[in-house]
Amino acid sequence: MTAMPGMVIIGAGECGGRAALALRDLGYDGPVTLVGDEPHLPYERPPLSKDAMTGEAPGIKAIATEELFAERAIRHIHSVRAVAIDRAAHIVQLSDGSSLAYDKLLLATGSVPRQLPMPGLGSRCVYLRTFSDAFAIRAHLGAERRIAVIGGGFIGLELAASARKLGATVTVIEAQPRILRRGVTAEIAEIIHKAHEAEGVPIRTGQGIAAIADDGKDVAITLADGQRIVADLAVIGNDPLS
Repeated sequence: MTAMPGMVIIGAGECGGRAALALRDLGYDGPVTLVGDEPHLPYERPPLSKDAMTGEAPGIKAIATEELFAERAIRHIHSVRAVAIDRAAHIVQLSDGSSLAYDKLLLATGSVPRQLPMPGLGSRCVYLRTFSDAFAIRAHLGAERRIAVIGGGFIGLELAASARKLGATVTVIEAQPRILRRGVTAEIAEIIHKAHEAEGVPIRTGQGIAAIADDGKDVAITLADGQRIVADLAVIGNDPLS
C-alpha cells in the first residue's frame, strides 16, 4: 500500500490524464496517482475512429510524455484495473493484488463495450474503445470488405465514414428512431444522416437486433423487421462505465 495518501485517479484515459495535469496547474502539491488498464500513456481517443483508422495518423496521440509526468510528480500505474473501493477505509484494491490509499478519489473510467444480451457473438464482433481495438479493426478495412456498425452515435458514424473512405461497404444499425439522439437536434441529425447515405452508407434506424450469428467467417445480423445483413466484421458501440 502507498505510504502517503493523496489524489488517486481511476482511469488513465484522456480525461484522467488531463485531470492529473490540471491538479498540478491549480497548485495541488500532494501525491497524484493515475491508474489505468492499458499499457500506454493517456492518449486522445477521438482519432481512433478517424485518423488512426484511415492510416493518416496511425500512432497514439499521447497527451503527455513520461518525462512530463515525472516532472509534474504524477505517478502512472499502467496495465492494472481497480477491482474494489473501500470508501470507509479510503483504499482502492487493484487487479494485481496491490492497494492504494487515498485522501480523494476521482473516477474517470469512460465507457465500456456494450454487451449485447444475445448469443452468437464471436471473433468477428468487435469493439472500438482502445488503440489496440482500432489497430485490429483497421486490419479488416479496405475495398470489398463488409462492415456493420451497431450504434449510430458519433464514434460509430465516424468509424463508418472512415471505413467507407477505405472502400468498404458499410451499414449502420441504430435502435433509436434517429441517429445521434443524445448528441444533436433532430434537424442536425437529419443532415448528417443524409450526408452519410450520399456517401453510400445506408443507416437503418429504429431497428433492434433480433439475432447475431458469427461463424468466424461472416457475421449475419437479423434485424427486428426480419431484414438480414451479412458482414465481414461487426463493430459494437460503447456504454458509460460506472
